[in-house]
Amino acid sequence: MKLNEHMLIWTSASVKLMDVRHTTMTSGDKLPAYRPPANGFLFAIRGSAQIKLDDVEYVVSSMYVLHGGKGMYLDIQLKQERFEYYLILYKADFLLPESPEIRSIMAAGNPLQIQYGYAPLYPLSLYEKLERIAKEWLTQGNLERLHARTLFYQFIYGLIRQLHQQDVRIIRADPAEQALRYLQEHYTEPLTLELLASVLDCSPSHLSRIFKQRTSCSPIEYMIRLRINRAKSLLANTEAALQEIALSIGYTDVYYFSRIFKKQTGQSPLRYRETCHDPLVKQYNPFLMLGSSIVPHKIRRYINKRSDNHYQYIDKGAFHLIRNRKQSTALTLLLSLTLLLSACSGAAYNNSAANSGSASSGAASGNNGQAVAKQPAAASATIMYTGADGEVEIPRNPQRIVLLTHAYVGYFMALGINPVGAPTMTMGNPYYKGKIDDMEDIGAPGAFSSEKIITLDPDLIIAIKGTENLEEISKIAPVVTINYGEKDYKEQLIEFGKLTNRTDKAQQWVDNWEKKIAEYKPQVLQAVGDKTVSVLSQYDKSVYIFGENYGRGTEILYGEFGLKAPPAFDIKLGYADISLEKLPEYVGDYIFTSPDSSKAEDTSPMYTSDMWNALPAVKNNQVFYIDKHSAAFNDPITLEAVLPIIVDSLTSTESRKN
Repeated sequence: MKLNEHMLIWTSASVKLMDVRHTTMTSGDKLPAYRPPANGFLFAIRGSAQIKLDDVEYVVSSMYVLHGGKGMYLDIQLKQERFEYYLILYKADFLLPESPEIRSIMAAGNPLQIQYGYAPLYPLSLYEKLERIAKEWLTQGNLERLHARTLFYQFIYGLIRQLHQQDVRIIRADPAEQALRYLQEHYTEPLTLELLASVLDCSPSHLSRIFKQRTSCSPIEYMIRLRINRAKSLLANTEAALQEIALSIGYTDVYYFSRIFKKQTGQSPLRYRETCHDPLVKQYNPFLMLGSSIVPHKIRRYINKRSDNHYQYIDKGAFHLIRNRKQSTALTLLLSLTLLLSACSGAAYNNSAANSGSASSGAASGNNGQAVAKQPAAASATIMYTGADGEVEIPRNPQRIVLLTHAYVGYFMALGINPVGAPTMTMGNPYYKGKIDDMEDIGAPGAFSSEKIITLDPDLIIAIKGTENLEEISKIAPVVTINYGEKDYKEQLIEFGKLTNRTDKAQQWVDNWEKKIAEYKPQVLQAVGDKTVSVLSQYDKSVYIFGENYGRGTEILYGEFGLKAPPAFDIKLGYADISLEKLPEYVGDYIFTSPDSSKAEDTSPMYTSDMWNALPAVKNNQVFYIDKHSAAFNDPITLEAVLPIIVDSLTSTESRKN
């Protein structure tokens, strides 16, 4: 990072002091390496030490300052008998960026996840500020805390001023490298992507993206590989029970550990241990082959009297029980022939029944007949699917799906699957009319009724990660959780196609959609040209400006057509919450908005204000209203309905002007 960028970032930062420490270490003290819970400055006062921040080492002596970001690896090793220092931990939040330059800097991640170290030319002025900050901080009063914060800003000013004079190199943190090291150190602990991102002070989506670029897998997949590699070592080199091994690598459920181990290696844990120890001898041991992969079982004898039937102790199989092999073989052949003839006669009977009249057909469709005729073998098959909360065993071809979020209903409709249950909000989408007549309303998020879901007899439940009461609901049917927003709508549809064994249908929708976009895009770009487009709505006293992938047609306007937003707003930020007074800075030449009803004057004050009526887009009749009941949806069904509305709005307006 360039120093000018660093100075610019501090102009947008809102700082909160988290802690101020004055520490003295002596030769007998040991400070284990750790990751600070916030950004921080370390200012050395006396003595010297070798300090490591991530992979960079600094030899620190009196009047030396270091800066490190949250989650960086901090290790202090004394070089003298005494080392005294101040440590200031702080948290920085950033207001809505006012300039494209600041937005560009922030797009690369947290701009204060940086490290640098240097000996200031004028350290005493900085030291005096630190002394006063520490004194005010320890006083604990609100006025003193405010003064400490004010002094901290003065400390920052003096620090950056000297940084500028001394041309110090500022190193931006590498979250992917930090995540790799953190996972290697903590893979046995319960970890989620959100927790890992919080430790490293970056967004989950940003961390996931750069981690995949570095390793070609997600952080959670990498953690699983570390765990399984450790489990393989323990299985090969120790006699520890599966329960012990599972717990030691972070799995409390030994059954889940066994399943995920088999998925990663192709073998159960016990089978892997056998092949490691003595693959030739162990291969044919029937008791080890039948051993549970969950807990070891005692050998069960055919007869409890040890004097009878000793074949179970001989490693030659069960044929020792049969005295006469010739007689056994004859009986086996006779039984096989009988089964073959039965199958043939059954097939003939089924064919004749299929060709009989309707009365016969109706009789054949009773409970037993239906189970034979309509239940394909694949319907009862299961697969392992990895959702946001880990691996889940689900039906290969799920038929009765309940959704605990309105966001994904249209995805399954596009795949030809109408969910049997969905939240209340789903029922209001006008573009679902006629498609959800048989769908049950399961209530609002946070108030789902388990009893209601049970009556729907689902074979699969879909939920957004973090949904309440999932532990209870998962007892009804397998639950797959999704990290909302991690994929765009086309990627998400393809993923749901994989989940439901309908990948071809998902790809077909994507291909057809892209043909439509290719047809309409030139018309829209010709009509709009270099003009800008805004998508906004008012909620309470704030105005929300929406960027790409936030429903309300943004996926089409910004994502597919590539239209521009006003310079004050970066569509990649998702959304911005502004006051009504700032509205003129954030509106474009065209506006798409979602009032609370079809008539703007019946809704929020924004639409009746003088400021609104003075906007060029309003005066030029270039404001278009999106139905509020569909505004929060961005699924394939809704997008198909919104696309012609957007195209007609933009092209017909330009036609009227010309």
